[in-house]
Amino acid sequence: MTLREFIHRQFAGLEIVSVSQPEPTLLDRNVVAVTDDVDQARQAVLTLEDLEIDDARLGFAVLDGPFSSSWTHPEEGDGRTDSEGATRMVATRAVFGAMFGAVIGALVIGLAATILGGGGTGLAGAIVGAFAGSVLGAIATVFSGMGGSDAYRQTFLPPSSSQICVVSLHTNDRKEADLARDRLAANAWDGLLDVDARGRARRI
Repeated sequence: MTLREFIHRQFAGLEIVSVSQPEPTLLDRNVVAVTDDVDQARQAVLTLEDLEIDDARLGFAVLDGPFSSSWTHPEEGDGRTDSEGATRMVATRAVFGAMFGAVIGALVIGLAATILGGGGTGLAGAIVGAFAGSVLGAIATVFSGMGGSDAYRQTFLPPSSSQICVVSLHTNDRKEADLARDRLAANAWDGLLDVDARGRARRI
């Protein structure tokens, strides 16, 4: 069963506007999150990308129509979304990348300068290397692990009062599914579902 087929059955009456490519197929363990907040959906895709999930197992779909809680039977919650989550993740990645890059840059360039020009040159080389490494490290770390999938690109939508976003992860690995579920459950959702390979959904 494909993600599109699952959505047709689970969300009867809603029009599917788009589905990310390659379109995922339901596996043994599928975690599906539903929201009418595109920013929350985008953050969810980034969270799942951070688990190094390949594109074929990461899904995103946009539906058009009024949302009904009868489709997902959500838990009562406070309705909060982590609208600043992406910013926090970028900042965390940038700091880590800068620190790592500074160390590597200082060691590599400082060592090279020491060998070629002596102790004083080595110190200057280490300082230059630390600065250059921190900048390059921050840039590389921020962009290497986010926004690479078609699912992420699909989250940039024109505003609509009736759009519903479906974010999904598909796996045969219990630990991977548990980790994805735990990450997504940190926020309140209109619906968060466990789905088996036959499309049978269970509220989380």
